[in-house]
Amino acid sequence: MHVIDFQSADAKPVGERAAGRPVAPISHILESTALRINSHPVLLAAGSYVCATADLLDQAPLVWHEQAGGMYRWEQLHVVQVQDRMLEPSGLLLVQAQPHSGEQAGVISDEVNPARLRDHLLEFRIELCKAGLEYVRKHLSVRMSGGQSTFQHQLVKGMVADILTTFYMAETLHEDRLLSRSSDIASFRTHAWLHEELDEAFRQIQRLGGGYGYLRHGVSAYTYAGQLVKNLLLPDREGY
Repeated sequence: MHVIDFQSADAKPVGERAAGRPVAPISHILESTALRINSHPVLLAAGSYVCATADLLDQAPLVWHEQAGGMYRWEQLHVVQVQDRMLEPSGLLLVQAQPHSGEQAGVISDEVNPARLRDHLLEFRIELCKAGLEYVRKHLSVRMSGGQSTFQHQLVKGMVADILTTFYMAETLHEDRLLSRSSDIASFRTHAWLHEELDEAFRQIQRLGGGYGYLRHGVSAYTYAGQLVKNLLLPDREGY
């Protein structure tokens, strides 16, 4: 993904009101899609990496640690923040977490499993893509091209239709009886396919935004956060 690092004095924070209702900030989207148990957010350590926000960490989160194979309280983990300037506009934190020496996974809940947490992170990426499209819609809402609204061009309409189709597929996938009943279609392959479709949707959104779609404090912040989620959920494995 190519982005432009835009640091001019009038650069606006991600999610600031442009026209009409504001686009949801990236950090708020993650917080709203997080799984919670007894008011505690539950985060997934995919491998050993956790995507979070400062607000989520203030709420004494629980962490399902894939490498350790169990759920831990936050204070049981040794945490090192990964420095990433591209995440700064989003309000997201990427940390590497490992259980302290001698700590054992002791939190048990029938409501939590890795598959469910992966579903929540997939939902987070879908909502990022929706917000990115809304961001571009606001940007283009006052623009004219060839004497008419940019949105009236067939090429633009076709791109938006493709993106909305991806959203529809993602939201209705759990209702697909073939996928839900077939043991031949592994869930990780289904997720991998969905992430590929979201990759294309994000690319379309950036194209729609033109140069605006590549600004670090604009749509690219949503795209970058979405790519981070994909990288966490789809490590290099045979079969993806």
